[in-house]
Formats: sequence, C-alpha cells, structure tokens
Amino acid sequence: MNDAVELKILNQKYLINSDKPKKYLEELAAYVNNKADEVSKKTKSVDSLNIAVLTALNIADDYLSTQLETNIESTRVLEKVNNIYKYISNSSNG
Repeated sequence: MNDAVELKILNQKYLINSDKPKKYLEELAAYVNNKADEVSKKTKSVDSLNIAVLTALNIADDYLSTQLETNIESTRVLEKVNNIYKYISNSSNG
C-alpha cells in the first residue's frame, strides 16, 4: 500500500491514500487549484464553497466537452474507414 500523500487544494490540506503515483496526485491538485484560481478571478468570490462548486462545474464541462469531441472524431474516422472499405470492396469486384 502506498503512503498517504498530503495535497493542498483551495488552501485546505487533504491526506490522500491512492495507488496512483504521488507526482500524478500532485498534478491533479495543481490542475484543480489552477481551475479554482481561474474561477476566483472571474467571479471575484471569496466563498470557498462557491469557488469549489464552480470549479467542479468547469472541470465537468472540460471533461464532457472532450468526450463529445472524441465521440464526434471517432464517428468521423469510422465513416472514413467504412468508405475506404466500400471503395476497396467495389474495386475488387469489378
């Protein structure tokens, strides 16, 4: 089992037990803190709960937008593969 890693997120300390490497967990904390800084600058809010919720919404938006883009790109690639397959099939038949 890995040692607990202390992370500071939104000026709060958290002790995290995880199978993930310490460096990865620190990168996650840095990502969340960067997003929280962006939110705090845009909203001028000092309420940490408000900042945390808005940060979570921003991260969720990033995640879902990336998933949507990935799905669209996968569909586009699949359509191209199907077109190539049809072209090859038609060429070999005639």
